[in-house]
Amino acid sequence: MASPLADLDELVLKCRDEKSKQYIREAVSCYKSGAFRSAIVSTWIAVTFDILDKIKELALSGDKEAENQLEIFEKARRQNDITNALKFEREILEIAKDRLELISHIECLDLERLKQDRDRCAHPSMTSEGEIFNPPAELARVHIRNAVEYVLQYPPAQGKYALDNLLSEVDSEYFPNTPEKALIALQKSPLLKARNSLVRNFIIVMLKKLIGDVDRYEKTRKYVSTLKATEIIHKEIYDSTLSEKFSDLIKSLKDDKLSRIGSIIKKLPEYWIYIDNDVKQKLENYVENLPTAEIFRLDGLLELKPLQLYAQKRFYKITQKELSDLCCFGASDSVIELSIKLFLTPNLQQSTVDWVGFIQENASDYSLDQVKIIIEDISLNDQIEKFGKIRNMITAFKQSKKLDQTIFENLIRENNLQKYMSSKNDEDDDF
Repeated sequence: MASPLADLDELVLKCRDEKSKQYIREAVSCYKSGAFRSAIVSTWIAVTFDILDKIKELALSGDKEAENQLEIFEKARRQNDITNALKFEREILEIAKDRLELISHIECLDLERLKQDRDRCAHPSMTSEGEIFNPPAELARVHIRNAVEYVLQYPPAQGKYALDNLLSEVDSEYFPNTPEKALIALQKSPLLKARNSLVRNFIIVMLKKLIGDVDRYEKTRKYVSTLKATEIIHKEIYDSTLSEKFSDLIKSLKDDKLSRIGSIIKKLPEYWIYIDNDVKQKLENYVENLPTAEIFRLDGLLELKPLQLYAQKRFYKITQKELSDLCCFGASDSVIELSIKLFLTPNLQQSTVDWVGFIQENASDYSLDQVKIIIEDISLNDQIEKFGKIRNMITAFKQSKKLDQTIFENLIRENNLQKYMSSKNDEDDDF
């Protein structure tokens, strides 16, 4: 069984910067040799210099607050101002927490304890007459672990500044729009070694952007790729964030914006499992009663498995005008399949659509197998009251370039439907 204690050598390897590794390695060496006071002092030195190095990096990248703090430090150093230098060291954790957001409030409390213990170890203070402070091994060990887990393993940007930088990078015109390339880009960003809070906030903002721009193709591709790449880097945080926040984001949408979620589920079908049951029910009701103004989305919803049944129910109620709007650029495979179903079982139809006329108008979109189903149904039913329309539909099939004429004519003969191949002058088209 693996030990619950962190391996100190592995902690050293987790450090991001080579100088930080050198500082904390010295602390580990002191710990292993039993010099626990020296281990705590070295650990505080590692934390202090690492935060200072992060301030320098942030200043170089243009962070104004980091520039201000670096100027204060450099001024004290240039002037050999011991008082202000010590003041800077005393305040460095507050600067990291409040000004630069490098550490959280809880982390700051633990690191303050490290600073206090370092003072007790480094200064000749007495716990009682003739007895100096002698820290136990466990105390030195926990300080080493906290130093690495809270500070040394992370890049300089972790708070709002890091989030802003990540968002600016993703919104750049040159950010990749495929998951594979987005992964390469994000692995070189602060997201690779980021605190849970930064990753969580980044995912939430990406979801909001995706929902807001779901109809904008290029931006959608970029946001989807970014989310998929983030999933690879931080799978556990990604899953928990979606479980906690995705339903809440949907609930915050107004009814006329719910259609956006269907588009997202089509691009990211795995997101359906992150939606709470009450929200799923709301989406199902929305699709079943899809507004006429949103009818153009029905095509995509018919292909979306979680909502397919409800999309079909809406299709069964479609009007002639809605169908025309839906198929203004041609009938999709889903619509073609449903038109056959409604033609074969007219009792499902609750609309004013003339499905025979629809099939005729879109005859070239039907495959041979689909035409065979229609022809066989006609042969088994009395279609005399629709003789003219059926004949026109069969004529449209015959003229379709998609069908082999010999095969089609054999199909007509096999089903004894030659009468529908007669001249239009032979029958009254009003039937």
